[in-house]
Amino acid sequence: MIKLILFCEYFIPEMHREAYHEWVQSHPELWLGIKLLENTEQPGIYVELQSTATIEEAAKLEKERREGRSWNEMIQWVKGNDEGLRIWIFRPVAIND
Repeated sequence: MIKLILFCEYFIPEMHREAYHEWVQSHPELWLGIKLLENTEQPGIYVELQSTATIEEAAKLEKERREGRSWNEMIQWVKGNDEGLRIWIFRPVAIND
């Protein structure tokens, strides 16, 4: 089974990071199955990684991420608001030995 990754990236300015972190901690149900990471060299840059089995599932998760779940609540903290959200679907690359 090929695993795809739904990759979301955004920037939370320093003045909003504490509110964002508090919000994330208070809504663990929104992050089930999602790895949420912050850049160590550029604090405030966050990525979300979510595995999917099919391109259809990935597209459904992308649509939901753009239009639902947590995004509507957290948009207030993201630099550039909804235009600051970057979402891509990645698939594995076969490497020949």
